[in-house]
Amino acid sequence: MESTWRQDRDACAEQKEKKTDTVKHTEQRIMEWAKELQTVSERFGVMREEFVRFLRQLELRKKKIQKLLPFLEFITWSVLKAESKDVVPQLWLLSKQRIWKTETPKYIPNSVWSLICSASADIALDPMTNHPWLQLSDDRKKVQEALNETEVSLSTQRFDSWPCVLGWEGFSSGRHYWEVEIANNGYWRIGVTTASSKRHGRFSMNPSEGYWTIWRSTRQFFACTKPETQLPLTLVPRKLGVYLDFEEGQVSFYNVETQSHIFTFTASFSETLYPLFSPLDGRTLLTLNMPNVATEMW
Repeated sequence: MESTWRQDRDACAEQKEKKTDTVKHTEQRIMEWAKELQTVSERFGVMREEFVRFLRQLELRKKKIQKLLPFLEFITWSVLKAESKDVVPQLWLLSKQRIWKTETPKYIPNSVWSLICSASADIALDPMTNHPWLQLSDDRKKVQEALNETEVSLSTQRFDSWPCVLGWEGFSSGRHYWEVEIANNGYWRIGVTTASSKRHGRFSMNPSEGYWTIWRSTRQFFACTKPETQLPLTLVPRKLGVYLDFEEGQVSFYNVETQSHIFTFTASFSETLYPLFSPLDGRTLLTLNMPNVATEMW
């Protein structure tokens, strides 16, 4: 009897300890979300005082929405507990990017940003594809317009009209993410293209030709759909993130500095895709950077 009593007591103590740890973990998660919410609010122009006033107004109305909160909480926790913490951000990302409009930047939560950065790819430029008027750095991480036409070897994959260069490695499956620093506020085109797409002559770089790109030109910013989708100039990034989910058929673009979404192409990919980079004027310098793998905040 005494042995059984001790086992029950120990089991009860262990269960209580686990419950305490769970409560502490939940409180820590809520604090992280609260800090992130405040940071995001200030980043988009909602100062702390305004945010506090908003919360107070919400508090005054809480009786009207109080009955809904338990149900909403149930749905949220059902999703979080039913799926692993890696699956939830991916499902959220896939669904949101399909319906987001382009009028305003859409902030990416830290846990979702961590998922994106976890697909980090080390991209190098392919010297067998660059237009002769493009100069590549020795480490094949930078590209800009050359002062003079450079000597290049013959290659069927080399661009001869559009000033473009491809990444060395192509992707035929999986998730991949890379970042491009855009110096001097110039003009450019960045995205992905298929292995069999056109390289020679002038042609429209849109999905029907095997190109999924965004384009910054004089006083304009476009997603190169057909017809083109105009994007607000406020979305133009200094550091651009490109995220490819091959199986899900999505190519997405982000402003890395503000951790926000710019545009997503959806398609059904059937052949290898290569990163594409195109500086469109003499001042534009494109630099490929390894993304900083974000620390996940849950």
